[in-house]
Amino acid sequence: MKRIPYLWPRVLFALLFALVTYLTLTPNPDDTKAGFAFTRWIATVLFHNPALTDKVAHFLAYAALGAMAVWAHLTVFSKRRGTALALAAYGVLLEGLQGLGGVRSPELADAVANGLGALSGAAGAVMLAHLWRRFVNA
Repeated sequence: MKRIPYLWPRVLFALLFALVTYLTLTPNPDDTKAGFAFTRWIATVLFHNPALTDKVAHFLAYAALGAMAVWAHLTVFSKRRGTALALAAYGVLLEGLQGLGGVRSPELADAVANGLGALSGAAGAVMLAHLWRRFVNA
């Protein structure tokens, strides 16, 4: 059996991509408030403002997508940075599409958090990979 390189990271990326898309475009169920405990804690510790919980959640979701795209070796126009930029643009686009459903309203701050999260996650994953190679090969 021939092994397909990066199969599992790509499957995980696809699942995460589908989950983030679903959560971005569907109405917020009432029971999601309990799931925001971690992001509420981060917002309180970093910004001293628990009202930023939603922005932290957006940032972390897209940061996970950006990091997973690097791990899966996904490229757009043969460039990794193209993938990060495409994910950032996708996050901004999805935030704009929220207004079409009539249930949720788009927010500029959420779009910015999506874009910055995707770029930061990808950049962080690239830096960790370089550090890993440097210390493993030392």
